Amino acid sequence: MPGVSSLIQKVKNLPKQARDYRVIRTASLSLAWFGMGLYFRIVGPTMIDLKDRIGVDYEEISRVLVSHTVGYFLATVTCGIFLDFQPKYAYGVLGSAFFLAGVGTAGTPFTTSLGGLGFLQHLAGWGHGFTDAAGTVVCARLWGDKASAPMHAMHAGYPIGAFIIPLIVIPYLSPDRPAAVNGTTPPPLTVEEAWRLSKIQWPYVGVSVAQFIMCTLFVFYQYKEFLSDDSSKTNKAPKSFSAFLSPGRFMKGKGKKAIFLLVLLFLYYTNMFSKPDASVVYSTFWISYASMRWVSIAAAAWVPVHIMLSVEITGVFISGIVLAVWGATNKTVFWVFTCILGLSVAPIFPGGTAWANQYLDASSIVFAICVVGASVGGTASNYLTGYLFEYVGPRSMLYFFMGCGCALLPTFVVMQITVSSRFATKPSAHQDVELETRHNKGFEMDDAECKT
Repeated sequence: MPGVSSLIQKVKNLPKQARDYRVIRTASLSLAWFGMGLYFRIVGPTMIDLKDRIGVDYEEISRVLVSHTVGYFLATVTCGIFLDFQPKYAYGVLGSAFFLAGVGTAGTPFTTSLGGLGFLQHLAGWGHGFTDAAGTVVCARLWGDKASAPMHAMHAGYPIGAFIIPLIVIPYLSPDRPAAVNGTTPPPLTVEEAWRLSKIQWPYVGVSVAQFIMCTLFVFYQYKEFLSDDSSKTNKAPKSFSAFLSPGRFMKGKGKKAIFLLVLLFLYYTNMFSKPDASVVYSTFWISYASMRWVSIAAAAWVPVHIMLSVEITGVFISGIVLAVWGATNKTVFWVFTCILGLSVAPIFPGGTAWANQYLDASSIVFAICVVGASVGGTASNYLTGYLFEYVGPRSMLYFFMGCGCALLPTFVVMQITVSSRFATKPSAHQDVELETRHNKGFEMDDAECKT
């Protein structure tokens, strides 16, 4: 039977495919995103201890932690420009990313001031931005037009790290203080008590060691790149600064349409990055998030990326509204739609980069615009969630997340309409004649070559 023989042949080829250097390096990228989930998300469950160690309130520490996102923003812009001209150094950028993340993570629990915490998180933000920008470039360069499933696989490591890090840090947190006799909220620990009772420095040190191991791995890959010296993989760098600034290079000469799509991509990532954190049933959300990231790998191999994104963004839109309206008063609705929200949000980030890789001649600048949009959304989200939690209450954050979902859906609809063939501009009669003339000249040249 031809179907059975074809299946057997595919199974026989699995060991060969597993040894493919592209599969190995994509697995390394997934491991890198796992490490990124560890160092980026360790701050959430340890924020109370960090706050008490320094002696500040929630709004102050939330405002300082925005420095991470500022570093992320600067890193993505810098990395996008640098790799557009020097794409052969992408693995080296990844190595430096994890070195910076390791230094920032290792020093965070030992700082005694808001300024020190801001500086260390700023360093980690540079590592985060370098990883997102350079990792996406590497994945797209490895797989080309078939990068959708590998892109989802690369991002699948992140939610696993984000899910397990709270479980790792729980034994090292300071113990909960008993409520006062009259039932009021107990006062926060003093700085001296926080340093004595909290042991969060140990998980931070362990996570930083993992980052330095990843740094070594990608430095090795960069060394291998230098040995191979395959310039054919990196021959799309702009030849001049004017070529670098030309938007037409992203869409085969359609400069205005390319600019419009890049603006929409920026807005897309600005809205989707503001998603629930530890305050919205942290573990439940991340279990759903991690599960869907892995399921989406298989789905991306079979389902067109625009269909996947349409379903996922609609899920975010509906679950955001339901949580804001009924989630705060109905426990069942809250838990069920938190899971649905996690399932819907999970593939949107890698799906967006896969979409950009499919419809644009995606260079590092295109991917940088995507993650810059995410950094802007992250900056606003960090500040607003801290302010809302401190002064308005947790429910206000549900309305904030609902607003992001409501803005994301029409943004993607316009993006998809823009690239749809039904709305493509038809060539004029003059353009038709010009194209036909060029076509005929091409045939004449081919005939002349054949005769020669």
